[in-house]
Amino acid sequence: MSKQQLRYDLNNNEDSDFDLDAYIDEQAKGGDQNFEEEFDSHPTTKRNLLALSLVLIPAVWFFFSDPFSLFADDTNFASTGAGQTIVVERPQPDVRVIPSPAPPAQDFDFDFNFNFDGGNSVAELGISYTDYLAQLKEYGYLDDFGGSSSTRLYQNNVPVEYIDQFGKAGILNNFGSTSISRLYQNQVPFQYIQNLATAGLLNNFGSTSISRLYQNQIPFEYISSFNDAGVLDDFGSTSISRLYQNNVPAEYISDLAAGGYLDNFGSTSIVRLHQNNVPVSFLKTLNDKGLLSDMSSESVVAAYRLDGQ
Repeated sequence: MSKQQLRYDLNNNEDSDFDLDAYIDEQAKGGDQNFEEEFDSHPTTKRNLLALSLVLIPAVWFFFSDPFSLFADDTNFASTGAGQTIVVERPQPDVRVIPSPAPPAQDFDFDFNFNFDGGNSVAELGISYTDYLAQLKEYGYLDDFGGSSSTRLYQNNVPVEYIDQFGKAGILNNFGSTSISRLYQNQVPFQYIQNLATAGLLNNFGSTSISRLYQNQIPFEYISSFNDAGVLDDFGSTSISRLYQNNVPAEYISDLAAGGYLDNFGSTSIVRLHQNNVPVSFLKTLNDKGLLSDMSSESVVAAYRLDGQ
């Protein structure tokens, strides 16, 4: 339908069969067809170049700009003008692990303000009970001892200066008035107690055991060797004193512990075995034969004399 005819039809509504919607659709389809014909009429070279550029530009960017550099490892790849690839190793950071410092050993760095006299008995305090309480208050220990505790300390002639050493060392809570009185009556110098505290052994010995070890002149180093061997819990102060007084070396006890024979023998039996020169290797021989658990130390000594020498 021509434009002139359309203009006539629009101005003269005599044609009742004219369909305007159908006419618009027809013109739209005709326009699309004309556009396609016009696009197809262009040379295909331009379209090919356009399509090729859409592919090449991302590819060039991908290979030369390293788009995954954020996720790469510690190795860099650099391209030279000659097309060669240079591998650049990033230096590893120098990370030094600084161990946390070990907790300091308990150190009692103060002057001992009390020393025992050379005699075998403790001296009288020479002051009244109320003066004694006043001294406890002056040193700051009155709240640590109730009425009966302060009375016990006073009646056992324990000087406040002796108590002060426990307080300054921070171990006053480890000992009550009875324990402090016993240690003082046995004239145990605080330095001996200090050695046990420094090694963390106060939980292994009470005041009676400490007094026995000191009175038997057991060196602290000998006691410490039991702890180093991990067998201190197997022996009390009486057993340790017996072993030391019978010259049983700590190494012999360590060897017994390593072989698992401490459950078979007490301190008296160990003394007997050592005095008869029974080596730990002989105990192992008996144990391998299933005999050791049924034998006493006397039987072991007899067997060693008959069979071992």
